[in-house]
Amino acid sequence: MMGSENFDWLRFVVVYTAARLGLLLALVVFGAFAGSVLFPALATFLPYSMIGVKNFLTQPDVKSAIGTLMICLFLVWVFFDDGRKHTAYEEWSLATILGVLILVGMLYFIPAIFRDSFNAEGKGDIFYKVLYYPAGWVIKMLDDNYLVGVMGSILVMLGTAFAAYVMSYKLYVKKHPVLLASGSRRMMQTVSDDADITDDES
Repeated sequence: MMGSENFDWLRFVVVYTAARLGLLLALVVFGAFAGSVLFPALATFLPYSMIGVKNFLTQPDVKSAIGTLMICLFLVWVFFDDGRKHTAYEEWSLATILGVLILVGMLYFIPAIFRDSFNAEGKGDIFYKVLYYPAGWVIKMLDDNYLVGVMGSILVMLGTAFAAYVMSYKLYVKKHPVLLASGSRRMMQTVSDDADITDDES
């Protein structure tokens, strides 16, 4: 029974991690499009009297920040819904969501380590510009420290997702306090079952 539960948990983590990594990559592409194409195009419709605003919105680091903002808004929406669903089905686990977000962040960060080798051969320039488009403003802020800037942008995006998940849990439990009681009972039952198994083995 315990082995089956562990397998189900591991399968959930693997599938959930893959799904959220795919979501992040899709949002990064959308964020790059929004920051580099969509918002600059909208800025052209501003009147001439707002030329200062137009110039501000078309700066590379500002466009990157806009892309990051768009990504964060979608992550808030998705992870807030995840937190609500996981709490409703009593699948909430702080350790699990932290582990998933750390894995997603690590997998997203890995290509940045090999950027210099690709640049030395003149390959992958567009790939890296799109993949780490949300990091542009952080890299600029950190005096062009690429790896630290990428890591900083990951912390911003996944930190936003984690905050939305936790907030969703707290709000849902506040509306349905019975979940805390059922969770406590389930934990006590698990401890009791473990104690029974230990007694049987001895």
